[in-house]
Amino acid sequence: MSFTETRYDSRAALAAAVAARIADDLAAAIEKNGAAGLIVPGGTTPVAVFDALARMPLAWDKVTVLPCDERWVPRFHADSNEGLIHHHLQQGEAKAVNLLGLYRPLPTPGDAIAEIAASLRTIPRPFASVFLGMGEDGHFASLFPGHAETAPALDLNTDAAVMVLAEPAKGHPRIGLTLATLLDTPRILLAVTGAEKRIVLQRAIANINDDSLPIAALLRQTRTPVDILLSE
Repeated sequence: MSFTETRYDSRAALAAAVAARIADDLAAAIEKNGAAGLIVPGGTTPVAVFDALARMPLAWDKVTVLPCDERWVPRFHADSNEGLIHHHLQQGEAKAVNLLGLYRPLPTPGDAIAEIAASLRTIPRPFASVFLGMGEDGHFASLFPGHAETAPALDLNTDAAVMVLAEPAKGHPRIGLTLATLLDTPRILLAVTGAEKRIVLQRAIANINDDSLPIAALLRQTRTPVDILLSE
């Protein structure tokens, strides 16, 4: 396992640091390869990061951004991660960014697996930057504890790039990238905010082989370093 921890005095400082690191990684990838791929999470934590990135002058037309996971709802739905990215990142300086959503207008996520996997192959690899968050139950990227769908998506030997994931109680069906896909990057940025999440993170670190905490699988793997950024 290879991870570092950096603490910030506020969530605003954390968001600024994450945005700066992402911008640096994107700029380096564009200079080297002429294009860059960026994977981001949904939820509340990344909003300030997206807003900061949208103010940064980059060759955004050479960047493709996509969510690490998605509820099976269209972009205009309030629960859509793609919609969140559009409203907060695909604005201002970053208006020209290429936004690749995971949702397709098909009845179920399973109906779209092949089409989504094909679209993922159009993104430059390795991804220039992968930014993730963590929930208070130790989940990330819709990889929830206690669900049968999670273990296959955490399997580093899978050939699948994307899988149908667990559907939380009274929630929407979900789809997301596998851990093996998320690790196809020079480093992962993991933002953890709030006391409750920090407690869960420390429990995962102390019990790194505990399969009941999906985040432990991310931290114990040795393919890709994880930079953990912490704040209140």
